[in-house]
Amino acid sequence: MRRVHVLVGVGAALLLAGCSDRPNDLVDNRYYRNPDPTTTSASPPSAPTQAPTPAAAPATRQKTVELDRLAMTAKDLAEEGVQPSGSPTRTVQPTLPDCQAPLGEADAAYQTAWTYPTGSTIRQYLAEYRENAADVITAVRAKLTCGTYPAAGSEVRVSAPVAANGQVSWCATSSRQSACTVLDDNGTVLSVVVVTAVTEAKAKSAVTRIAPLAATALGRNS
Repeated sequence: MRRVHVLVGVGAALLLAGCSDRPNDLVDNRYYRNPDPTTTSASPPSAPTQAPTPAAAPATRQKTVELDRLAMTAKDLAEEGVQPSGSPTRTVQPTLPDCQAPLGEADAAYQTAWTYPTGSTIRQYLAEYRENAADVITAVRAKLTCGTYPAAGSEVRVSAPVAANGQVSWCATSSRQSACTVLDDNGTVLSVVVVTAVTEAKAKSAVTRIAPLAATALGRNS
């Protein structure tokens, strides 16, 4: 996928430390006899048997990406006039509400939220995977075919996803509000930005402005 930013961080690697589980060879003892049948030389002492060294347990997979450093900051969103909403969380999100699109099995996650004076919101969700996050985006696009789905007593209409500038975006609109989403990836890290507003036009306009900011943050410290 096109990258408008430089690949950040080093993909996390599974480190396996191990030692041979084969016991050391035992010394081959031999008995030597004196030609005089009445005299027998003593058997040389056997070398001590060395217990096999147990294999070391696999090392815990190291998280090489600090997701909070890839999230948009107040400085990034200064032009939007938003304020932080609540504290960041690290709960892994298995699916998106739109068509229940799967987000795969992430190893770590980081989520922040922001609020406009009008009550509209911005939410950014970052997730780290063992494999390329681009595969997650492919799976999401394949699932966004439900057209509509019920939520909170209303029918939500899901638009077809659009790919542009290496990002994938779409809107889900009901009679109550609209939520426009943009997905982006950088190696093993996925970024999900969702903007909610009272109308689809407002949500789409905001997410269009914010998508480049999220892309820049995703490539931060690369």
